[in-house]
Amino acid sequence: MESNNRRDRVLVKVFNYIEEVEHFHQDVELVYVLEGTLDVTIGDQVRHMEADDVLVINANKRHQIRSSETTLFMQVSILYQMVSDVFNSMDVIFWCDSTREESDRYAKLREVLKVLLKHDLEAGKGTANFGHIALCYRVVDILTMYFLVQTTDKENRDEQEGFDDRIQLINNYIRANYKQSISMKELAEKLYLSNGYLSRFFKRNYGMNFVEYLTNIRLHHAVDELIYSKAPITRIAFENGFASMAVFNKAFKKSYGITPTEFRKKAHEKKENVEKIKTDSVIEERLEQYFHVNEMKDEEPTINEASRQQFTVRNTVKMNNYWGKMVNFGAASELLRSDVREHVVLLKEIYGFEYVRFWSIFSKEMLIDLNICDGNYNFSSLDVILDFLVKQGLKPHFEMAMKPGKIMYNVQKVENRGGEIELEFMDTDKWGNVIQAMMQHLVFRYGREEVNQWRMELWFPENEWDEQGAYEYYFRRFHIMYETTKKYCGGLEIGGCGLRLDFNEESRKHFFREWMKQKYQPDFISVGQFAYDRGEEKQDKYSKKSTDNECVKHRILHERTLINEAGGEHIKLYVSEWNLTASSRNYINDSCFKGAYIIKNILDTYGMVDDIGYYTGSDRTTEYYDSNVLLYGGTGLISRDSVLKPAGFAFKFMDRLFPYYIGKSENYLITTDKHDSYGIVCHNQKSLGYNYYYTKENEIEKERMWRYFEDTNSLDLEIDLKDVKDGIYQVKYYSINEKNGSALNIWGEMGYEKELSRNDIKYFQRVCEPKLIIQKCEAKQNCLKLKMNLLANEIRFVKIILIEF
Repeated sequence: MESNNRRDRVLVKVFNYIEEVEHFHQDVELVYVLEGTLDVTIGDQVRHMEADDVLVINANKRHQIRSSETTLFMQVSILYQMVSDVFNSMDVIFWCDSTREESDRYAKLREVLKVLLKHDLEAGKGTANFGHIALCYRVVDILTMYFLVQTTDKENRDEQEGFDDRIQLINNYIRANYKQSISMKELAEKLYLSNGYLSRFFKRNYGMNFVEYLTNIRLHHAVDELIYSKAPITRIAFENGFASMAVFNKAFKKSYGITPTEFRKKAHEKKENVEKIKTDSVIEERLEQYFHVNEMKDEEPTINEASRQQFTVRNTVKMNNYWGKMVNFGAASELLRSDVREHVVLLKEIYGFEYVRFWSIFSKEMLIDLNICDGNYNFSSLDVILDFLVKQGLKPHFEMAMKPGKIMYNVQKVENRGGEIELEFMDTDKWGNVIQAMMQHLVFRYGREEVNQWRMELWFPENEWDEQGAYEYYFRRFHIMYETTKKYCGGLEIGGCGLRLDFNEESRKHFFREWMKQKYQPDFISVGQFAYDRGEEKQDKYSKKSTDNECVKHRILHERTLINEAGGEHIKLYVSEWNLTASSRNYINDSCFKGAYIIKNILDTYGMVDDIGYYTGSDRTTEYYDSNVLLYGGTGLISRDSVLKPAGFAFKFMDRLFPYYIGKSENYLITTDKHDSYGIVCHNQKSLGYNYYYTKENEIEKERMWRYFEDTNSLDLEIDLKDVKDGIYQVKYYSINEKNGSALNIWGEMGYEKELSRNDIKYFQRVCEPKLIIQKCEAKQNCLKLKMNLLANEIRFVKIILIEF
């Protein structure tokens, strides 16, 4: 048989019209709309794509594309086996769909796609040049960097390892034997499984039955030979495992809509005309016009963000300190510990938060037995916590939920710490009884004036959403809690439902609409935000680290839109817990990056939310057997040895701002006291890079933190404060960076020593402070000019005071 030349690993085509029959193939297919619209049906879901939308159709997904007559779009076919070989995995999935989300990741992908198109348009005939090849691989690189879902992103990995090994065996066997006559019975015997089990396994994990998958593999290889060889079609059919020409023709026409003969004829006609975007004069003219119009747009005057920006100090507004109101401290029982309470007091002194959020008040440690029928509940442990908070001038934020005590290492590895907590309020009467008794007790002990300043929220666990009647059950519990608490304390805020912002969007939309129809609507809606993307593929659940550096801003904006569309414009939005990561064994938590990340996202979300509560306050709430070192990647603002980490200094710097807002940019926020003093908080947060996304969170190397960022460039800032009084100003710069005040870097200078004396710890606490530089600066012609250079992931607070005029 004549040799079969391997087809292009990445194949680029441009279309101005398409109407496909439903089909599937092993290529990964990227679709990018330049002009017009497309409707892409994948399974039973339809994606409506408009100009600039990008979508990836994964391998073996049944799909159909239909375009409008004015459409101009690009199709990039990527050889599945190439990506599979590079990542040594047969489970390659991309989540790339700009119709559902938007971020700078898509902007980077679009930019390279346009460069690729323009290069091919200008290069003339043929694509066999290194520029085209390099750009094709750059597209694949961006896809794998930002949009790839890896096998390691699969939740509950330990339980899935057996399945993954089995899939590998199945794939290897079929790829080695597809040319032969093989059956599911043979495969079942090889794997020591029953036919029925293997049939169900195939349907679940491949989305099709055994025969469909085997046929797809055979067609995939047959198509290559039809295009790239001159072998007779009959030989191609038999040598790729088809029992007869009739079987081959039927399977081929079902997948491609035409016979193999017609397919080869069309393929060869295209090949003779050089299957390039140049060959179709209409497409070529449209592409040239497309790039001409877009380049003309680029040449129009734009307002660029210059390195120097000006702000008048005359225009000020009162600031809402939404970022410093609330901190999470975990289960209520943690607040019974004196060492945790010590950190509550320390953090309050450092940046003056108001609310302590905690949950699991009905755990065994809290002594409140819900099964008591006479209402004689024991609230003594709860009183210990509340007495402490009230004494410190703090207010409780009750999360009325039972959450298991767990330590998260990464998405796949979670350890129970203190056992599972199970509590189902199957009897709403019991729920009503305990709320009634608790409110009577709280009002009697602390008084209505005090309790009116507190908050309660009711969590809706995500694992309950698919259960029949789950909405109604949640609303019943919420109604009982709302009606009872308001009867005693009308000012006490009641809200819910604590959903993570990467939870199923359609479910959230429906839930919000239903909630707005209820008799009692919440005083606030609570959500949680961690930088993960979650979804399902073939019934497997995946949770991958989000590659969107603007993830917090984008998701909060989107959630506010969903709530408003449901009729909840008047309802407050609380991000009740947020962090980059839920892993409490991730050294990124101890790094300078975390401080810059916090300030960046507070600035990004300025004016968007009513409260945003950091998760968590202290590393002491995430200790376990393995936390026997100075720093271990805990999510706290303060280490177990009371060392304030860069994350803690971020909140301290924000707390030092003055009460009146002047202005902000991407990297700083400016405030004043209206008495010739100014406070500026700055950051140079760097985007996380390839190495971070492809490393398990608990495997981050503290010694090589620089590896996890896209770059480590410094940042020059120049700020002009206009309309100030002329005179001499004292300028104080407080900086935390890798050279000064960084707990992780200072520990590195100690050789990451595990055993430190009490005096060593005291020294460590002293040196983990910001570097202070004091300068004098003169304002002339009512303008004060400031220049600063910030190192990678540096945070800085600048205090400016007029001392001579």
